[in-house]
Amino acid sequence: MGVTLSAGHSLSWFREIFAVDQSFDELLEEASAVPPGANGLLFTPYLAGERTPHADADIRASFIGMSTSHLLKDFTRSVLEGITFSLNESIEIFRGEGKQIDRVVSIGGAAKSPVWLQMQADIFDAEVIRLSSEQGPGMGAAMLAAFGCGWFDSLEDCAEEFLKESTVYQPVKERVEIYKEVFAIYQRVYEQTKDINRALINLR
Repeated sequence: MGVTLSAGHSLSWFREIFAVDQSFDELLEEASAVPPGANGLLFTPYLAGERTPHADADIRASFIGMSTSHLLKDFTRSVLEGITFSLNESIEIFRGEGKQIDRVVSIGGAAKSPVWLQMQADIFDAEVIRLSSEQGPGMGAAMLAAFGCGWFDSLEDCAEEFLKESTVYQPVKERVEIYKEVFAIYQRVYEQTKDINRALINLR
């Protein structure tokens, strides 16, 4: 299991600190106008440390590449991309072990935004499926209960009834190639900032 400690929390934190007067929908809509790579701005979502692939409680988040040309929408886009890059690190571990991952089911808050779902498809280089309900854990519990009550002969039959695809997002080749380059840069940030973050611990 791959874990990103501050996935949705990174976006919530960003909005609370920098854009409290805007809704999530407004932020994401503005970010949709920013090209992949957020105009050269990179975010690592290590607000509370990280788990996968770096089991490190001391590492902290970074914005890298900031300039006076960057606007709020660029920062929002970089936060979304950084979270998705972190999730992609888990996918790359599985692929590195020979697993084929060409379809990903997205649940939770990130599954509510078409902008973010398309970004996931482009970064993961896989189909991203939005279900009719994004309540993954709750739906899983309901399925287990229904199967346990004997309402279905198998969990497969239960899943066919409970899980309905709503929308499928296809990766766009041009954006996939851009994101591969940006992801490679993202992966360098941890090694190049971990010692700096440890040196700052006594100041926190």
